[in-house]
Amino acid sequence: MSRPLRIEFAGALYHVTSRGDRRESIFVDDMDRARLLAVVAQGMARFDAQLLAYCLMGNHYHFVIHTRQGNLSVLMRHINGVYTQAFNRRHSKVGHLFQGRFKAILVDREAYLLEVCRYVELNPVRAAMVARVEDWPWSSYRAHIGQAQAPPWLGSEELWGYLLGQDVESDADLLQAHRAYANLVAAGGEASLWAESLNRQIYLGDDQFVGRMLDAALPSAKRSATVPRAQRCATRTLAEWLAHCDSREEALRRALVESGLSMTAMAAELGLTVGRISQLIAKAEIKAAKIEE
Repeated sequence: MSRPLRIEFAGALYHVTSRGDRRESIFVDDMDRARLLAVVAQGMARFDAQLLAYCLMGNHYHFVIHTRQGNLSVLMRHINGVYTQAFNRRHSKVGHLFQGRFKAILVDREAYLLEVCRYVELNPVRAAMVARVEDWPWSSYRAHIGQAQAPPWLGSEELWGYLLGQDVESDADLLQAHRAYANLVAAGGEASLWAESLNRQIYLGDDQFVGRMLDAALPSAKRSATVPRAQRCATRTLAEWLAHCDSREEALRRALVESGLSMTAMAAELGLTVGRISQLIAKAEIKAAKIEE
């Protein structure tokens, strides 16, 4: 199976996750969590990047990163590599701490910046680790609502400006931003961001956004040789897959995996909900797995 293409260019916005090897914890205690944030601070300064949201969980972390240069891979190699060395030294361990390479989703800033930040900070609540978002100290949420001082590498002011549609220039603006962000996060408990909006494995955005990102990162002549099939522009429409496959479920699965059609687009075309599309695809995946066995 082809690795997802890593698209990097100046000004890109990513949702980045990295998970512990064998899904084991990447933190023993809060000293480890503080150390990772110190490495993040180092990396943001060294590689000219900015974190807009973060959340440190048990066996993984979530970052929303704005790269001012096209250098996400070297930035993440620095963060994961330096932290692994520090973790191994402190706990007398050797070998890998993280499972494979990090995962990065390219985010449409105009459509999904606020939603992806909200998703990241709601993780401890969704995992039933805390009852309220503000009860988890290892995320950006407290800084974004004014309950903690934002470190220099965290773009709280940029997030507030984006939320309000203007720069935060007064105490009244700041208070409004804190309240608006708290309300935004409070309203997001049931939001299903990835099922509805993930496109072609690595994009959080619609097909026009995908095209713009490919234009920004790759000359068109190189795309067919460089981009895995599932991430190219759709080679078959949903109607063609429906005519080609033995079942609707299999047609939906192959349209998602091989043509990169989003669940949202397929739901709109068939007059179904995104949840129903997801159920049908899951059914086809179970059937395909049984055949492979």
